[in-house]
Amino acid sequence: MYIAIILKHFLLIQYKFQAGLELGWYNLKVMKYVQLAKNQPKIIEAFRRSLATLSGNIYLLLFPILLDLFFLFGKRILVSNIISSWINAIVFPPSTSPELLESWSTLSQQYLKIIADFSLTGFLRSYPIGVPSLLAFRPMAVNPSGAFASIQTQSSIEMFLWLVLFSLIGFVLGAFYLLQIGNAAQGKHFKDIFRNFVNKLANLFTIPVISAITFMVIFLPAVFIISIIANMVPFFGNVGYFLLTLFLINRITPVIFSAHDIILYENPIVTAVKESIRTVRPTNSKTSFFILIAFLFSIGTNYLWQIPTDNSWMLLVSIFGHALMTTLIFIASFQFYIDARQCVLESTLYESEQAQSMN
Repeated sequence: MYIAIILKHFLLIQYKFQAGLELGWYNLKVMKYVQLAKNQPKIIEAFRRSLATLSGNIYLLLFPILLDLFFLFGKRILVSNIISSWINAIVFPPSTSPELLESWSTLSQQYLKIIADFSLTGFLRSYPIGVPSLLAFRPMAVNPSGAFASIQTQSSIEMFLWLVLFSLIGFVLGAFYLLQIGNAAQGKHFKDIFRNFVNKLANLFTIPVISAITFMVIFLPAVFIISIIANMVPFFGNVGYFLLTLFLINRITPVIFSAHDIILYENPIVTAVKESIRTVRPTNSKTSFFILIAFLFSIGTNYLWQIPTDNSWMLLVSIFGHALMTTLIFIASFQFYIDARQCVLESTLYESEQAQSMN
C-alpha cells in the first residue's frame, strides 16, 4: 500500500495543465515542456490485445509453469550450513557487553531461520530479464508430495559458482521467453526469433549488467546513508526512503521499454534506450498509469496465489493462475509499447507537416 501511494503521488507531480485539459511533461535537462503526443496509447486496448495474443499462443504459459514446477518438485541447493559456519566463525572481543552478545545471538538465529530453506536454484528467476515465478524465493520445507531432495553447498566458491550459473541460465530462459512474447505480439512465426538472435541476446544482457552496477553504485550507498540517518532521526530516514523511491521511479520509467525495443525492433541498447525515452515522455501519463495498473494487478494477484500452504496441491492452481496473469501483463506491455511508439511517430509526422505548411 505504501508503494502504491508513492506511485500515485509521483504521477501527479509529473503533470502540468496547459490550456484547460492539455498536459505537458517537464524535462529538467533541457528546461522545457515536452509536448504530449496528439494521440495517446490505449491501456484497455493493450490488455484486450494481450488476451487475443495469448489465446493464439497458449504455449507461452509453459515458461513460468515449468519453472515453478521445478521449484516445487525439483532438487534444492541449500546454503544454510555454510552461512551458519560463517556466523559461528565470528568472534567478539572479551570486552563486548552481554546486551550486545544477546542481541547478536537473537539476530543471527532469526537470520538462520529465514535462510534455512533458501535454495540457490531460486536464482533461475533472474532480474530484470527473467521468467516470472511464484515460488522462486518462497522458503519451502516440504512440497505436496513430501520432503524435498536437497544438497548443501560445501564452500563459498561453490555457492558463488552455483549463483552465477543459475543466474545466467535464468537470463537466457527469460530472454527466450520475452523474445517469444515479442514475436507473438507482432504476429511473427517461431523461426523469426532466431533472426539476429545473438545480437538481441547481447543487447539484452547489458540491461542486467547496467542494473547491477547501478544497484551497487547508487542504491546500496544511498540505503546505507539513509539507514545511518534513520538511526539518528527516524523521521528523516522515512523521508529519505520516500525520496529515494521517487528518484528511482523517475529514472526507471523513461527507460522501462528498452528491452521491448531491442526485441521488437532489433535496435542496439543505446538506440533502444533513446527510443524508450522518446516514446515515454510524450505519452507519460498513459505510460505511468499502465505501469501502475500492471504493478498493482501483479502484486494483488500474487497475494492470492501465495495463500496455499507448502504441502497443498492447490499450489498447482496457484502456479497456473500466476503464469496466466503475469504472461498477460507481459504481453500487454509489448502491445502498449507498440501502440505508444506508433502514436509518437504519428504525432511527430503531424507536427512536421504542420510546420512545413506554416512555412
